[in-house]
Amino acid sequence: MRNIFIPAALLILISGTCLKAQKADLTGYRIFINPGHGGYDSDDRHMIATDFWESEGNLVKGLYLRDLLRNMKADVYMSRTTNNTGDDLPLSAISQMANDLNVHFFLSIHSNGFDGKQNQPLMLFRGYDNQPVYPDSKVMGEIIWQKVFEKGNCWTSSNVWVKGDWSFYPDWGTQGLGVLRGLTMPGVLSEGSFHDYVPEGWRLRNTDFLHHEAWAFLRSFNEFQNVTPLQHGVIAGVVRDSLITPTWYFKPGTRDEAMPLNSATVTLVPGNRVYNVDDLNNGFFLFDSVPPGNYKLFFDGVQDYLRDSLSVTVAANKSVLADIYLQFDTTMVPALTGLSPGLTDSIPFNQEFTFTFDLPMERDSVQKALEFLPPADIVFSWDDKSRVLKVRPAVGFQSKTNYIIKIGTKACSRWKVPLASAVEYAFVTRNRAALKLETSYPVTAGADVTLYPQIRLWFDAPLNQSTSKTEIKLLDDLGQPVTKVREEWLEKNGKGGYFFELSQALAINKQYRINVGSSVTDITGLATGQSSEIAFTTRTKSYETGTNIESYDNISDFWDPDASGSTIGTDNPLTTFTASPEIKRTGSNAGRLDYVFTAADGGVCRVFDTKKPSIGSSASNLFGIWVFGDMSMNILEYWFYSSGSTNHIVYVDTLDWAGWDLKTIPFSSIGGSGERLYHSVVIRQTPVGSKSGTVWFDDAMVIVPTAVEDIADDAGSLAVYPNPASSSVTITYDLVRQSAVSLDLFTADGRRVINIYKGTEDPGQKIHQWAPPSMLKAGTYIIRLEKMSPAGVSSSAVMLLLVR
Repeated sequence: MRNIFIPAALLILISGTCLKAQKADLTGYRIFINPGHGGYDSDDRHMIATDFWESEGNLVKGLYLRDLLRNMKADVYMSRTTNNTGDDLPLSAISQMANDLNVHFFLSIHSNGFDGKQNQPLMLFRGYDNQPVYPDSKVMGEIIWQKVFEKGNCWTSSNVWVKGDWSFYPDWGTQGLGVLRGLTMPGVLSEGSFHDYVPEGWRLRNTDFLHHEAWAFLRSFNEFQNVTPLQHGVIAGVVRDSLITPTWYFKPGTRDEAMPLNSATVTLVPGNRVYNVDDLNNGFFLFDSVPPGNYKLFFDGVQDYLRDSLSVTVAANKSVLADIYLQFDTTMVPALTGLSPGLTDSIPFNQEFTFTFDLPMERDSVQKALEFLPPADIVFSWDDKSRVLKVRPAVGFQSKTNYIIKIGTKACSRWKVPLASAVEYAFVTRNRAALKLETSYPVTAGADVTLYPQIRLWFDAPLNQSTSKTEIKLLDDLGQPVTKVREEWLEKNGKGGYFFELSQALAINKQYRINVGSSVTDITGLATGQSSEIAFTTRTKSYETGTNIESYDNISDFWDPDASGSTIGTDNPLTTFTASPEIKRTGSNAGRLDYVFTAADGGVCRVFDTKKPSIGSSASNLFGIWVFGDMSMNILEYWFYSSGSTNHIVYVDTLDWAGWDLKTIPFSSIGGSGERLYHSVVIRQTPVGSKSGTVWFDDAMVIVPTAVEDIADDAGSLAVYPNPASSSVTITYDLVRQSAVSLDLFTADGRRVINIYKGTEDPGQKIHQWAPPSMLKAGTYIIRLEKMSPAGVSSSAVMLLLVR
């Protein structure tokens, strides 16, 4: 049994001349509630990891607060009471609604997101930090912050974060937040917590957790209006297991490093009120409207955990936080619940096996009880909770050999309880006669290869570094080796990678050969046995130069992907944009983007440049960025603004290269008119693309082409509007000579869907109206333009199309 004690507090009221009498309720006080966003759209902050929609969470908080305030006899109005796309009103319209209703106070309810590692409340008011447009906004912001902070104990920071929006967004000048901009009364925008911090995201899935924030808002309004404090309190807490670490990110040292438990039953005595904890990985429970006094909470119903209890003392107008850490039933017999891989034949020579137990194990007893027949030199590694054991051969298993793994009953749980029975697993290793080269970049007969490639070779086993260093060479057209730099040896899924770059740029339009010698060996000493070569040809044209509009030397003006907006389906703590002094084209740094997608398709990773540099308006110019590709087969896009805020998404290329390459697009592909502002680079996930990768960016520039044929042979004038599209699309492009033209629609992974147009056209600008057929599912597509002139010159271009 555990106890939580709430010490009594002596409240001393000191006044100058007189004390203002407390009100009984909020009669006559008019409040406007704006649950931020609306609908289930990409701009309504859907957190893939927890399936939480901010628009939904904001509405649940707002509706419950409305009812609480009306119980206090306040007049309450809301910008929306449903969660549809049509509810996502213009911000100016929302503030005008509040003005027309002549309310006393405006509250906009949100949750926050940045890099997945933070969780704390943030309150924003209109004006500078120490110069609010409405002084009561700052006063109320400070009250709300304190009440919201008090109702939780899983914050990553305790710093009071109450800010004027002009100070918080200095690049916006005095424009500030749109929803506060037009108000004629005090207002606060509340970011109650960070929904991209996964532990908080799971809690936000719990309706009562959202209601708890509404109780904090109610207490804030009562205090702000000097209303008699509530005469009851709230009990809230989380049921956890301190021995299990969550698989998602948590800040070390916080309560979130202990795993929440699902499906517990919590009973409040006296009163016998029962709360059934949900199965959404938050462990949260709540009892509201509890009279002050001493209570007991009883916890049971969680399989394999002992029943427990907790004593709490409830105070009026406060939340008492009553977390509990349940204990395993230490008399339970441990069991092996998982062993991977499940294959029993053709096992790789360096296969790692994973054993998963249902209880924490005594490590030494398990390792002594584990046996390989025939014997093998084994390396052990455990997770921090001693439930998952990984074993692998120190060098490798014998080729084409029958093995047996045994775990005897001397393997014990942490509490010395042995396995009920021995476990046995048999497998046969794969026959390997030679080390094999499986994939490469460049590929055999590759053409138009960048002059700054990163050579990538993947073998069926990790390499011996000394033999690969000396026996793998890049030879020029005269057979002379090119000096290698930045060599890397990688191991992934039992495979072995060898990457390297070159000390100098390769020559234009020359053939090079990657020579893999017969003496290259893997870590077991198995050799390739015979030499092989990969021949490729470099690009036929030199790189253009231009005016640098973004050097990437200082990335302080760039927003992290999760803060950039439009980013969706990424693992936020692992998806970052940082400065890279090691891999760069020029200057002191390049921008390094590490991204991890969480699903098989549909992820978008955006990096926003808040400087939004102008690239001008000349239709004959090119825009380009030096990009170090990662061979991920995902899509690279550049995003631009025209007319100040009209966004244009331009497909650039598929990430099918490694090393530095200048990736350019013609201005005519951007769309819009007048001055364009470059503002973002984007990696868009494809079904065949890697779920993770690293791309570098350097020296974004505006290029004035030096030769007419550079544009004439390039169908890059292809443009699509609108994009994203729904019912109708306008496709435009220019022809410099009579050509046979074909416009085709492809899926993002390269499958042809439909022909849009086919025919012979004269020179000049061409315009085609096209309606996507109803059978076309919403998603990402590529429009490809192919043309063949009578002279036999062919060219093609692609344009990204997002169909809703």
